Amino acid sequence: MAGGRGLRRSCCHESQSRAAVQSPAMKRWILSCAFLLLMVSFADAAPRGRVVILGFDGADSRLTEQWMAQGELPHLAALARAGGYARLNPTIPAQTPVSWSTFTTGRDPGGTRIFDFLVRDPETYMPAFGVAKEESRQFLWGAHNGAVLLAAGAVAGGLIFFLILAVFKRRRAWAWALIPAIAAGGAGFWVGGHWLPEKVPQVINNRQGIPFWKVAGEHGLSAVVGRIPVTFPARPFPHGHLLSGLGVPDVRGRIGSPSYYTSDPFFQLGADNEFSIEIIQLDRNEGTIHTYIPGPPNRLFGKPPRIDAPMTLEVAPDRKSLKISTSGQSAVVRPGEWSPWLEVAFRFNPIISIHAMARFRLLALDPEIKLYLTSLQFDPERLPPGFLISAPADWAAMLKRDVGPYKTAGWAVDTWGVSEKVVDEDVFLEDVHFTESAFRKLLEHFLDGNEKLLVHYFEFTDRVGHILFRFMDPTHPAYDPVRAPKYQKAFLDTYKTMDSIVGETMKRLGPDDILIVLSDHGFSSWRRSFNLNTWLARNGYIALTGGEGKVQDLETLFDKGQFWPNVDWSRSRAYALGLGGLYINLRGRESGGIVAPGRQYEELRKKLARELEAVVDPKTGVHPVAHVYLREEIYHDFDPNLVPDMLVTTSEGYRLSWQTALGGMPKDLFMDNDRPWSGDHCTLDPAVVQGILFANRPLERQRADMIDVYPTILGLLGEQPPEKVRGVPFLPAAGGS
Repeated sequence: MAGGRGLRRSCCHESQSRAAVQSPAMKRWILSCAFLLLMVSFADAAPRGRVVILGFDGADSRLTEQWMAQGELPHLAALARAGGYARLNPTIPAQTPVSWSTFTTGRDPGGTRIFDFLVRDPETYMPAFGVAKEESRQFLWGAHNGAVLLAAGAVAGGLIFFLILAVFKRRRAWAWALIPAIAAGGAGFWVGGHWLPEKVPQVINNRQGIPFWKVAGEHGLSAVVGRIPVTFPARPFPHGHLLSGLGVPDVRGRIGSPSYYTSDPFFQLGADNEFSIEIIQLDRNEGTIHTYIPGPPNRLFGKPPRIDAPMTLEVAPDRKSLKISTSGQSAVVRPGEWSPWLEVAFRFNPIISIHAMARFRLLALDPEIKLYLTSLQFDPERLPPGFLISAPADWAAMLKRDVGPYKTAGWAVDTWGVSEKVVDEDVFLEDVHFTESAFRKLLEHFLDGNEKLLVHYFEFTDRVGHILFRFMDPTHPAYDPVRAPKYQKAFLDTYKTMDSIVGETMKRLGPDDILIVLSDHGFSSWRRSFNLNTWLARNGYIALTGGEGKVQDLETLFDKGQFWPNVDWSRSRAYALGLGGLYINLRGRESGGIVAPGRQYEELRKKLARELEAVVDPKTGVHPVAHVYLREEIYHDFDPNLVPDMLVTTSEGYRLSWQTALGGMPKDLFMDNDRPWSGDHCTLDPAVVQGILFANRPLERQRADMIDVYPTILGLLGEQPPEKVRGVPFLPAAGGS
């Protein structure tokens, strides 16, 4: 009985407990406790503030450290003291699209498939742009555009007119409607067959991997990404906005293509116009002059081969100003002045046009006209259909309306005019300041938002390094001791601008916000060029038709655009293309391949590596080749038909020549680089051109590689990489100690 009563009491208490739990008040209390526990758990794992990343292309570690020590970069020095600083090792090769692609995806260059500016076609041995490729897609109904619009026009025109006549109760309305039906159909056929293209070009981004901002967006974190290289065409991602960077072409479809107008009948560029500035000869130097603005190639219809825009120049009677008129707009400039942005319309036909933004710089007016036109920029508010420089697609236009005009081309700073000595260093620096100022406004606008992730990129540090490094190096062939102090200061001012941007950003951040400042690579002096294909030909690895083993001077052929002049592929074993890529002429892969896979292939690679690393420049006694890497030594995963068999890196002071990059073979192994383009990084060994890494949190180690950035950022956002990565975080993850 006692046991039965105890059991009944137990059952009674249990029933009362169930009733209590099932009461609405108790349910609300339990749910509230569970929610609080969940929020506490989430707070431990998620970042409290924003993650802000500033990228400065080409900011060099040695120069940064030197100027920090001298007190010239106070904000960066303060950032290093408050958090941490380390040198950041770039990818191999140390090239802008290569390193930033690893930054974006956490993959090495073999995995991203962005391993050079250029790639080669093993069938033709010809180079192509490595970042992206251009294809074509059908526009509307393609070859049937005329027929479809004929039918649509006839039906629409006839039906509309029939209905109008029917409303007014006209007899035989159907018969009268035949006339407008035929007219509308004919108009549709004409428009579809003559004014609409069958195909339109489209760009395919070659980069592989998942960007960290896409991972963040898919987990509900908002992000804004500004101008990171290799993001064109812009791909939308959840909760995010993106403005594309390097890879966006100018209106003429190139990285950059300025024009130079002159009335000087004797002016001409050198034979080695490496940067393709178009020279437009004016037929007079006074009064009204009718000329044109070179426009895009006609990839829609083929004829004419290029679409130009008419332009009129009017020289003032006192020769103190010039009026520039084009596409219904005008601007008056004086010598030494820049024009405002002018809109230029390139009309393919009455219904299709491409709209550009243009800036002119009047260099001189007396006695001869000298007028410079920088690369034509796509107008963000009037982009061609499908030309996606931002995600969402209309965001680029919104930014222009919010902050003003900005350059849209990925290579925004004009380095071409000064490289070809059409403009001087002062004009170059004016454009640097103009370009950087607009991108600073974009950053300020982004900082006004509340996105969890903000990424913004500046290019000016790299462009100034390319052009002004000769003034930093007294041993450079183009060093000018008279002008050096002025441009050494200008170089320093560039880094002080970077420091100022960092300082302004630091002021805008809260105590829980995380700031990372980094660069993709550093810089060094380019004093001497090494012609790698010439070395291969001289040493029997490239055979020349009719050469009988002797290297010929083929510069003239190369300058006419003939790649691989006089090469006999049936007797050639290796060749170089791009900035560091060394390929074996492999049987079964290259169309003319002769080297057998397996033992012969491996022995040839090892032999080439030994011999190249042993080369000595007789003028300096220096080994120009720092190291020859086998691709499997540096890349974890790669396409063996795409990635070079070997990567050649150069020693400080050396770079592989422009001719090497495009399959050229000048007669000399070495050449002095006396050009304004005097600093570089593209083929230098990574140890020579280390970048910078700052954070406002202590770094967990003092050695970091670009591949480590990806898992670090995702960890700070409280997320895991979506695939296995080789990088190791250098900052503790959100919620970590």
